[in-house]
Amino acid sequence: MGNVRVTVIGESGGAPLAGGATSCYMVEAEDHAVLLDIGSGAMSLVQKVRPFDSIDDVIISHFHGDHVADAGVAVYSRLIAMQLGRPVNPLIFHAVEKRELEMPPYSHAAIIDEGTEERIGPFSVSYMRTIHPVPCLAVRLSCDGKSIVYTADGAFSDRIAAFASSSDILIAECSFYPGIGNRDAGHMDAYDVAKLAVAASPGKLVVSHLPIYGNREEILCCIKERWKGEVLLARPFLEIEV
Repeated sequence: MGNVRVTVIGESGGAPLAGGATSCYMVEAEDHAVLLDIGSGAMSLVQKVRPFDSIDDVIISHFHGDHVADAGVAVYSRLIAMQLGRPVNPLIFHAVEKRELEMPPYSHAAIIDEGTEERIGPFSVSYMRTIHPVPCLAVRLSCDGKSIVYTADGAFSDRIAAFASSSDILIAECSFYPGIGNRDAGHMDAYDVAKLAVAASPGKLVVSHLPIYGNREEILCCIKERWKGEVLLARPFLEIEV
């Protein structure tokens, strides 16, 4: 059985920090790479990890800018590669709508929603709608008995805890410092993420979609006080293998 590797490309919510990126995570197994979201700044940073020509699949959780901002430049990257005659495949976006993602022959869109089950390379992938102001999908990828869950954006619920249950790596959004967020915003704060970890019991918890102000270590301390498992604050180029 091979390893599954997750690399954080962008970890900020709303806007990137200087030199950073918003939501983007690379999941790799058997030399196949899938991007979970492709936010602002992601195209610049992802190429420090892997040539973009070798990435064929991008899952878009929802159409807020901090999760999809670099989709257009990703398509242009494919356009340029094909026009130069480089051996590349069309870029496949997996999303709840096509919007401007589809630009044949350079890119195509595969429509997904809650209940969709599909195969992407070596991964079996399923989706669940989260509590968020626009349609948003949490993602579960499984390969060789290992599972990665990405909450995308959404308030805490028993459903997301069940969806993430016993995952090897859980990438959980944490948009607010302890006690600052509210459910109506469709996001979690540090207390919510700790509650999610206790309920889902992941092998490793990666806390991401982080505020672009304040001291992020406060989030880590809050969660560690309430959950005794392994927890990491996301940062660009953080790698986790299972």
